[in-house]
Amino acid sequence: MVRSYDEVDERILDATLARILQVGIRRSSLDDIARRCGINRVTIYRRFSGKDNLIEAALSREIGRVLTEASTIAATASGVDAQIEETVLFVLRLTRTHPLVTQLLSVAPEDALGFYTVRGQEMVSQGIEYIAGVLQAAQEQGLLARYDPRPVAELVARMAHSLMLTPIAGVDFDDERAARDFVRGTIVPLMKYGIGKELQQW
Repeated sequence: MVRSYDEVDERILDATLARILQVGIRRSSLDDIARRCGINRVTIYRRFSGKDNLIEAALSREIGRVLTEASTIAATASGVDAQIEETVLFVLRLTRTHPLVTQLLSVAPEDALGFYTVRGQEMVSQGIEYIAGVLQAAQEQGLLARYDPRPVAELVARMAHSLMLTPIAGVDFDDERAARDFVRGTIVPLMKYGIGKELQQW
């Protein structure tokens, strides 16, 4: 369940994100964040129960913003194939270009590696829940085949997370045509038909 934030929470999270992008996670203290947003340290602690929860909340909020934008893109595409293709391409693109990836890796690569691997559960879990929900809604509208959406959602979410950590391997996702061909040939049929039926086609 996505947490809702009031105006004070938003100020704290904005300051947290700005500080992380400036100096990294380990060097971002509650005192630094408190000074940046003009809210005392005790209030921040009371609302987020410490630095770790605050960092995770800031990250979760950014993921939520990306997924909201992905939903907007899906709504503007014509046809289910195009909706899947454009949405997945958007998310995969952001996993490589979002400041929380590029800037954090530049400022404090050791922080980024530890955070996105050891503590990457929230990111992947949030992605799985979002994708599974979208697939289930599309199934109810008769746009996709009936299958268990969670395994497919997990595969796609884990792929996006892996791409963030290892952007260059087989497919060059910086090549728009190569990325689009990959998504069109693999992810689109996977999300339309599910794992079992996709394997049967081979």
